[in-house]
Amino acid sequence: MTRMRRKAVAVLVLALLCGAAAWAAGAFGWPLGDRGRGMLAGFAAAGVFGALLLWWSPDTCEAVRPGLARRYYRELSVPMVAYILVMLGWKRLLDMVGDGGLRVLVALLPAAIVLWMMRVVVRYVRESDEMQRRIELESIAIAAMLVSSAYMAAGFLQTAKLIDVPAKVAMLWVFPLLCMTYGVVKVAIARRYS
Repeated sequence: MTRMRRKAVAVLVLALLCGAAAWAAGAFGWPLGDRGRGMLAGFAAAGVFGALLLWWSPDTCEAVRPGLARRYYRELSVPMVAYILVMLGWKRLLDMVGDGGLRVLVALLPAAIVLWMMRVVVRYVRESDEMQRRIELESIAIAAMLVSSAYMAAGFLQTAKLIDVPAKVAMLWVFPLLCMTYGVVKVAIARRYS
């Protein structure tokens, strides 16, 4: 079994544990609440998606210097955990602050963390070798074109009154959709170059 497939199995096991915990919380009446069960189910779905991407990824998908890869994962894990923690209480915190400058700062806190993540990714791409940089940049470019085209098409459909998606929902999902699309495209491009 390849290294990427071993990682896929590990991620899938974690995802299934999250899904089982979400199911058990509902079935046995654990005091987790709808929000907690929803978060576990979300982690399970994301884990299954990630496991599938890892399963189909060639080992050359992450063919970078081991030290660079370790630093990248270490540096990226901090803002990702911060983002998850902030999003757990962000809406409640936003409701607690009044109008003014503090409300603006609280509202933009998740965006600041996303910028922190982007800085880590840019540093990783800059320090990768030429082939890995090519895979990363092609993946990001194609994902950005696909997501922006889909967003524009949805705008046309909304203007024609064929769909009705609230703007705040659509705007909040652009970056996560870009990340998911990037993951799928990166697997396809890495397989082409392997």
